[in-house]
Amino acid sequence: MTFTQILKAAFLHIPHLKFVSKADFSKVITILLGATLLLAIPTTLQVIDIFRDVQADSQEIAQTIPDFTIVDGQLHTADDAEGFIYQTNSIIFTFDPQGKRNAADIAADVTGSTIAVGLLKDQLIIHMPASGLSNSLLDSNQLDFDYSEPALKNINGTAIREALSNRSIPWLIKIVVFIVALYPTFLNLLITLLMGTFIATIYTKLKLFPFTFFENLKILIVSAALPSLMSVFVQLILPSFDSSTFILFASLFLFTQGVKNTPKLDMNH
Repeated sequence: MTFTQILKAAFLHIPHLKFVSKADFSKVITILLGATLLLAIPTTLQVIDIFRDVQADSQEIAQTIPDFTIVDGQLHTADDAEGFIYQTNSIIFTFDPQGKRNAADIAADVTGSTIAVGLLKDQLIIHMPASGLSNSLLDSNQLDFDYSEPALKNINGTAIREALSNRSIPWLIKIVVFIVALYPTFLNLLITLLMGTFIATIYTKLKLFPFTFFENLKILIVSAALPSLMSVFVQLILPSFDSSTFILFASLFLFTQGVKNTPKLDMNH
């Protein structure tokens, strides 16, 4: 089959899906990668929305931070300003020039999806909610930075307020978020399709259809193209939509429709 014929089988000619079993796997992989790109879009948009909320809250917090400087790796305020804790919908921020709190205290502040940030006496702490994505990208969901590090040696209140004054999210950040979203999206889709292939193989064996596991996998990958596209549109409206379950069952349904007229194996030979 040509790539155009595979696309037509995926979206227009469902009964032709059975012919995908003989298609070149490199063409089928292209369908899988295309579905991954599509499915990563809703995740990217959701993360960017979170970034916008965090950015707005950060700007609000920035206005409360007094002037300070870093001297010998420690935070010093100009007029011995008192520490405080400031909470918004997305961030719990601690400013502690007196050294009354530590990293464990900052971690304990995290509830639900909030992020805890602490400008402590001798280090900057960023503690993120535990998630599979953060844990897969980082060794821990907590980042500790000593003020002695070159990037933080010249940090001060004015620099923070200026850095957070930009209300737009740079395109580079959006691209990075999209790229990062591709890995878990691809892995989740692949696991869903492998699980579906086991079910599809049981179905074809019971129906005496002459498809191997690998051939069923190719058919199911192409069967997932339309459900993947549909799930993207639904997720843009309902972010909590369970796309994996929908793709699994919708792909299996299209799979059964695509192979149902396949000649059966002759068990007499």
